[in-house]
Amino acid sequence: MHKTLSTLFIGAASVCASFHLSAHEYMFTYSKLYSQMKSNASEGHDDVKIAFFFVNAQNKNLCPINKAWMEKEQHYERLKVSENHELLVPIDSNLRQANPLVFVDTPQELRCDFSMVVMTKQSLQGRVTANEMARILPQMQTLLEDLGGMFASWFTPEVKGLTFEFTDISSGEVVLSEGHSVPITNGKAQVLLSQLQGGYLTLPAETSRVLPYLPDAD
Repeated sequence: MHKTLSTLFIGAASVCASFHLSAHEYMFTYSKLYSQMKSNASEGHDDVKIAFFFVNAQNKNLCPINKAWMEKEQHYERLKVSENHELLVPIDSNLRQANPLVFVDTPQELRCDFSMVVMTKQSLQGRVTANEMARILPQMQTLLEDLGGMFASWFTPEVKGLTFEFTDISSGEVVLSEGHSVPITNGKAQVLLSQLQGGYLTLPAETSRVLPYLPDAD
């Protein structure tokens, strides 16, 4: 059973857009996805990007993607999926004009929501300095405001830190150089730039995703 997602939107407070469909197969038009991810091709955010995932509606874990592809009449192209379950869609103006359909299959037994997020292009591990975080945060802010449209800067909450997500660990702590620590709960830890006090933090494992932290949106 196919469900068509005719519109995409950004929920600034949750840093993602989500829809619930009961079937395990999802269908999009390429042009709708392109309208959101085209910002990835613009300048000014070398360290961050817009990314597409599917999230378990019950526990909010990432859903695995069994298969993803594009098709238009007799043309067919398989899409890649990263190790952390990101749907990798090429940015191509010719594809936008052709506007193929994009299909995604997730496990039948899972109820998954489509999720669009702003995140770092690279995973992080080991030591992350205040200077590194200070470089990333305004890039995330710019992407969020670009996605929100002309007046987004008026209502988009300020990105004040980073949310670190881990696959290999569900609990523990992120240690700060000034002696404090931030707990990891359900595989996530949120750290404000101000907490580093110009120092650094140490991650206990490599991240699976690094997302904005918007404390004013909570």
